[in-house]
Amino acid sequence: MVLLANQLAGRMRALIAIESKIVDAKHKHEDEQAILELEKKRYAMIRSFMRDELIVIKTVMNIGRSERGYRFFANSERSDFYEIIRLPIELNGRELMEKYSYYLVHKTELELADGIEYYTAVSEQLKEGIAILKL
Repeated sequence: MVLLANQLAGRMRALIAIESKIVDAKHKHEDEQAILELEKKRYAMIRSFMRDELIVIKTVMNIGRSERGYRFFANSERSDFYEIIRLPIELNGRELMEKYSYYLVHKTELELADGIEYYTAVSEQLKEGIAILKL
């Protein structure tokens, strides 16, 4: 699975790039048609992945969401105070991929693609997961 993740790293970065363009276009209040075209491109890219590739992408996203190496702690007495707690990542890439793909193998290609398509923080989680796995 790690080997496939390495092979998909370029395509995952391309997905991140498309999402960045969508965010920039929305931020700049560009034409609705231009944004729609970018969203169609994102949709087509996600749907172009095979089931095994979608499992890898979703696994990398899950790693990026859950294994960041830090946690935020909010002080209930001061709403403006956040402490970052550094946590070591103790598992290697293969172990992380096994841990976070465990339940994904039971999902269909359509369920996986819909899950990625629906989620709005794909880029953030992919960036974190790629960094953690050093892809």
